[in-house]
Amino acid sequence: MQCIQYTGNNYDEIKRFCGDKVLAPYFCMGFSMLSLETAEGWVSVNEGDFIVKDSSGVLYVG
Repeated sequence: MQCIQYTGNNYDEIKRFCGDKVLAPYFCMGFSMLSLETAEGWVSVNEGDFIVKDSSGVLYVG
């Protein structure tokens, strides 16, 4: 299992970690957010959230 924290300023790292399962950041109410494709569908990732990749490569917000 691997994880990375979204800080709002590390999109390039997140993109390398998630590949094509992440969309570019957008801003909402003063905060940076991402959209991440998971097994359950697309979810929002807020600043401070961790993105986890299990041994199968499945992503989720933890």
